Amino acid sequence: MRFKMDFSKLPKCGSLPKKNSSRIHPCKHIALQNGRCYYHQGRPITHGKYAQSTVESKRNSRLFISSMRQSMESLAELVYE
Repeated sequence: MRFKMDFSKLPKCGSLPKKNSSRIHPCKHIALQNGRCYYHQGRPITHGKYAQSTVESKRNSRLFISSMRQSMESLAELVYE
């Protein structure tokens, strides 16, 4: 038995275009929990260039790489003396 659902009754995004757009109709994609579709920022913001977790991850990576470089330099000084 297949589940049939009428998608026309689901809430729509309704996001309006910018003023200079040739498209004058509101968005007709299905809205997510916050009322916007996936294309109009309905997805949770847990990614991106400036997300807090990404910034911390990049900072930790830079610190790790710099500490490894210092360790390698001090090891090279001991070996080649």
